[in-house]
Amino acid sequence: MRTLVIGVGNLYRRDDGAGIHVVNHLKKKVPTIDAIDVALGSVEILEYMMGYEKVIIVDAIVTGAEPGSYFHVNIAAMDDPPLIFHSHGIDLITTLKLGNLLYSDQMPKELMVIGIEVEDTLTMSEECTPRVREAVKNVVDEIIVMVAS
Repeated sequence: MRTLVIGVGNLYRRDDGAGIHVVNHLKKKVPTIDAIDVALGSVEILEYMMGYEKVIIVDAIVTGAEPGSYFHVNIAAMDDPPLIFHSHGIDLITTLKLGNLLYSDQMPKELMVIGIEVEDTLTMSEECTPRVREAVKNVVDEIIVMVAS
């Protein structure tokens, strides 16, 4: 199954770069996996997804949960996502649902969002906080298993 992993976020706002860190670690561990960084990700994210059967998007989120925890939301199955506050111009879930409405025949049949709960997005740093850094490692390992199955 042709799979793409997309990392969303701002690498310079500490934990907000979690999705990008996942993609960077994934590329080092398994360079054969298609993985891209779309930075702040907006409607253009839909263009990257077209032609893939499965897409996994990783983004930093703020839900009020414990920092470093993460959530899987199956968009294709229309799971209800947790209430997410984001730093992007348009929220990711709305963008993905819009893509399914506008380009349903070109969108992946399997679409998963993994949201990593942040601790600090205000500090200017390329380093994640320790709990988010650990979550990044765990998410990378989970994605490797998801892509292999």
